[in-house]
Amino acid sequence: MVAETGVASGSRRPSLGTPLEGPGMSIHIRSYVLVIASALLVAGCGGTDEAKRGVAEFRSLVAQRSYAEIYFGAGPELRQVATQEQFERLMATIDTRLGSWQSAEEPAWNVTRGTGGHFVRLTYQSQFARGSGSEQFLWRIERGGPVLLGYHVNSPLLLAQ
Repeated sequence: MVAETGVASGSRRPSLGTPLEGPGMSIHIRSYVLVIASALLVAGCGGTDEAKRGVAEFRSLVAQRSYAEIYFGAGPELRQVATQEQFERLMATIDTRLGSWQSAEEPAWNVTRGTGGHFVRLTYQSQFARGSGSEQFLWRIERGGPVLLGYHVNSPLLLAQ
């Protein structure tokens, strides 16, 4: 079908297709943008559930003081920066100064996918038995499962002698 459009001189010129303007087209464009944005958001969140499961497992092992199990289950990146003895001493110090983990708010997260892999960083504002602290976990998602690459805790209680 050939549509016609008017011009100022009053003549008509043929046009193929639908004009890319008008209220109907604006609604369609907004719908497409919303669908694309939603798909990107869902894709960007990928891995946070796996990482949260990793955090739950980590906390369970810490409660049991199974630090060696955490260490040997972690990625080589973590094991390259600390020996098993150093890692266990760090975890024991955190436990002594902060006490057992009590609760945390929903974490802030960052998901990165690239040629180097699929990484998820979760940052929690956590409450421990003796005070609060910020915990940051870095995970690589491999075959649907989390591999711990880094664990960092910031709290004024860790500065005390």
